[in-house]
Amino acid sequence: MGSRVMHYCITSLLSQSVNQTDDSFLLGGLAPDVHRYMGQSQYYLTHFAMKDELGNTITDRNTYLTKYLSDELSPFHLGYYFHLISDEIWKEDIYYKKIKCLHQKDRKAALEKNYRDFWRLNGKIIDHHSLQLRELEPVSVNMHEIDSKYFPELIKALHRDFELKDEASSEGLEFLDLGDVLRVIDKSARVCLDAYAMLKKSALQRKNPDPVEEVHGTH
Repeated sequence: MGSRVMHYCITSLLSQSVNQTDDSFLLGGLAPDVHRYMGQSQYYLTHFAMKDELGNTITDRNTYLTKYLSDELSPFHLGYYFHLISDEIWKEDIYYKKIKCLHQKDRKAALEKNYRDFWRLNGKIIDHHSLQLRELEPVSVNMHEIDSKYFPELIKALHRDFELKDEASSEGLEFLDLGDVLRVIDKSARVCLDAYAMLKKSALQRKNPDPVEEVHGTH
């Protein structure tokens, strides 16, 4: 739900805190949005998304964790997981409050304004966090949910975001608020750090399980 630059910003902020220097971590943070090149109907697949009983889109984090983070915390899959978490926060703090609550006839116009603001926000976010563009390399990933052959297109789009960052950054926002967006980015980073701590704890418990106490019967 957030933009490429927002997701790149979040994983860039997190990379040092979670000790991830492998650029595949940053690529993983972008990877769910490869659905744009696979076909729009693939959003639910790449984002492990489903509808709840109220018709809201929710993320099946447990399925992702079981499939891709139960054995090891690979940089790519960790970045991917953080993308899913960040999208949940964007939906809760921005989308549901500012867009989904609108009448259907107003929602389309709001979405168009939202995406135009994404373009204006790119340069503001890059400058605010002094983001540096890394030369990401496509990797081959064995995931049913994505097609990694489209990674070059995704990386090219990020390069374009940086190259054109000043084109609209001086324009005022027509729908979103910069302060709100920066707060969502910071909140996403904090929540991802908490999730990472839980993953590390679970991995440690799997590696060093508590010894099973023997139960001795009485004679």
